[in-house]
Amino acid sequence: MDHQDYFTQKEEERAARQDRFRFAAGMTDFVGVILGVLVILIMLLLIFSLVNWLKRDISNTFTLINTRFS
Repeated sequence: MDHQDYFTQKEEERAARQDRFRFAAGMTDFVGVILGVLVILIMLLLIFSLVNWLKRDISNTFTLINTRFS
């Protein structure tokens, strides 16, 4: 094996390793975005649930107050 073949092989190995890291970083970004969207959707559902509960609670409270003072 001559000197030039050795450096060509090392350069190819370095490029392959860099491609694997780039692919892994891209997959990590993709998974992070998907998880972030899921967390946002769950938080929106929780907020809507809280707002609906609050509406029902306020309605029940005023109904109870009206029945006690009538």
